[in-house]
Amino acid sequence: MTIRNPIVYVNGYPQELASSDRLNGVGKSTVSATAPSNPESGDLWLDTNGDVLKIYKGGAWTEPSEDLSTAVVSGSAPTSPSNGLLWFDTTTDQLKVYDGSSNNWKLAESQTYISASAPSSPLAGEFWWDTTETRLKIYTGSAWEYIGSKTFNSTTAPTGSNLQQGDWWYDSVNGGFSMYIAGSINNWVTVVSGGGSGGGGSINDILAYG
Repeated sequence: MTIRNPIVYVNGYPQELASSDRLNGVGKSTVSATAPSNPESGDLWLDTNGDVLKIYKGGAWTEPSEDLSTAVVSGSAPTSPSNGLLWFDTTTDQLKVYDGSSNNWKLAESQTYISASAPSSPLAGEFWWDTTETRLKIYTGSAWEYIGSKTFNSTTAPTGSNLQQGDWWYDSVNGGFSMYIAGSINNWVTVVSGGGSGGGGSINDILAYG
């Protein structure tokens, strides 16, 4: 395809507009990884580093509006992002937005993982259903924290490092249930005692106390 410049009249004669010239009052469009030199107000620049459309105004390149913000789909974070830029991270299948005030990518939507091991490179506010402990956790930005309590239904008291304050245990032999108290007690405390097999509290009682 042959690229031709517009025809203009110079001193009454038609001629092709030189590539170094520009039409008066008409913005110039540039597609490149670096900012165009000698821009004028109204010029457009598609920054290929982040595929972001910018306009030259007031002596600086800015995005025209949030409505024109470009969404980038890639496995790595866009370089030189601008505030409000959307990025769909194909590595983690997460939609993220760039917060220019903190210079960080933040989740635009909540992500929930289901796995036996902790997800790698999580972001604050993400959820993880730990299939090993059968617990729901949330990432605070520095660590995974448990959400809510867990109810056990067994013949012997549950043990292990995954027990948390407020967990319930229904003793299916004695028919009673206990609450796990952490800290100095670090043990199960009977809340309702049973009267032998089939007696005392029921599993439904736990919901009433919870």
